[in-house]
Amino acid sequence: MSLIANDLANAMVDQLDEAWQQVKGEPFPGGSRDDARIMFLAVARGLLIYMEAHQNDTVSSIALGGGGAQTVNSMNLNIVLP
Repeated sequence: MSLIANDLANAMVDQLDEAWQQVKGEPFPGGSRDDARIMFLAVARGLLIYMEAHQNDTVSSIALGGGGAQTVNSMNLNIVLP
């Protein structure tokens, strides 16, 4: 499975109504989500670019079911950028 900027942006747009309701205490006023999607796509791309550049900084060891921590030498988050 890959981390895909468009999929992340779509997930953010899908959460817009619920987030608006939680923060504002009223339903999302509606209208086009195109402008919000552009913003979310920019955020998704920036986040994934950052994560790709720093993926080896995120985890230094991992505990596996077999017991004990294993050293992680490198990671590949399988990020897909447009």
